Amino acid sequence: MTLENCCVTSGAYMRHLCAMFLADNWLWMLAPVAVCGILAVWVDVRFVIVAMMVLFIVLPMLLALLYFYYGLSPEARWSIMEKTVTLNEEDMTLDFVDERMKKHVIRWDDVHYIIEKDDVVTLMLAGGRRYTCLMLPASVVNPDVAQLLRQLAAKAH
Repeated sequence: MTLENCCVTSGAYMRHLCAMFLADNWLWMLAPVAVCGILAVWVDVRFVIVAMMVLFIVLPMLLALLYFYYGLSPEARWSIMEKTVTLNEEDMTLDFVDERMKKHVIRWDDVHYIIEKDDVVTLMLAGGRRYTCLMLPASVVNPDVAQLLRQLAAKAH
């Protein structure tokens, strides 16, 4: 089965990637701000300034590191470049419109699980990185294709 030409915008890619990161790490990001808030009440009011520095300087820099680590990965390029996706029993082939990009093949056993959102279908891939994924726009993944994706990924595991 071949899907029509598709791509995800870079903004949508990073929005979903940041949402996954924040859902997993919200406690570690909230804890320093909460500790500084408690210290501001009990010890010194100047800890409010420290809490604001953490909130407005440190946390955005963490998200910038997330951008450079994941946003410049080959998988991000696969998601945002216009491509034709061909699904078969053994693998998924990404055939890019841009001639400079090579055809890429993703085996079904490299797909750990699938996350379906309103505007993006995310295929979480095996790799050394935690948030390695391929995103396809939901506009090209109709319910039949989504069912086929789930079946092929489940059969490989």
